[in-house]
Amino acid sequence: MNKSYLHKQFFTILFFVAIYVNAFGQQKTIQYDRDFQFREGVYFTYLDFKNNNPIPTSKIISDYNKNNRDFISSVLNKPDFKYIDGFGKENTYTSNQIWGYCSNGTIFVNHGTDFNRVNIIGSICHFVATVKVRISAADPFYNNQPFGSQDRFTYSTEQFVIDYESGKILPFSTGNMEALLSRDELIYQEFNALKNRKKRESIFLYLRKYNEKHPIYFLE
Repeated sequence: MNKSYLHKQFFTILFFVAIYVNAFGQQKTIQYDRDFQFREGVYFTYLDFKNNNPIPTSKIISDYNKNNRDFISSVLNKPDFKYIDGFGKENTYTSNQIWGYCSNGTIFVNHGTDFNRVNIIGSICHFVATVKVRISAADPFYNNQPFGSQDRFTYSTEQFVIDYESGKILPFSTGNMEALLSRDELIYQEFNALKNRKKRESIFLYLRKYNEKHPIYFLE
C-alpha cells in the first residue's frame, strides 16, 4: 500500500471526524426549568430522554387520533409499538421495554406496573409507582402444599428517584439519598449530621437543595 493512498485515507477520516465534532459542538443545550419544552414522543432508552430525542408522534403508526391528548398512552397500552425509523422503515417494539415518553409536556417513566408521571425533574428526579411485591413463596419441600400452589403477591405504591447522571432508578430511601448527596460534600455533611428520624423527614428538602445547586441541561 503506497504512502499517497494512506495520506488520502488519513485526511478522509480526519475530514469526517471534523464534521462530526463541528455538528456536535453546534448542538445547543439549555438549562432545565419549569418552562422548558420537552419534545413530544416516545423514549426507547434513558439516553433518548436525556438527549431530548424521542420518536415523534408523527412517526408513530397507529389508528388512534394523534390530536388526542392521550394518544401516546393509548398506543403504549397495546403490547406492541410501531413506528417509522429514520430510513423510512417500519419497526415494531415491545411496549413494556420502552423507557418512557413525553405527552403534553409531561414526562412518564416505565416502572412497576405502568408508566408513571415524573413529578420532579432535576439531578435527582422523583416519581411514584405501583410495584408488585412478593408476600410469600411456595415451599417445594412441604408435603401438604396444595398442588399447583404459587408464590403470592400484592401491590404497593412506593416512591422512587432517577439519578440523572447514570439513569438508574432507585427506591427513595435515606440510604440512597446519602449516596447521591455524597457528590456534594457540603450538602452531604449537612444531611449526614441529622438524626435518622430527621433524615427521613428531610429527604425531600435535601433532594430539592441538591437539584437547585446542580442544574441539568437538555438539548434544545
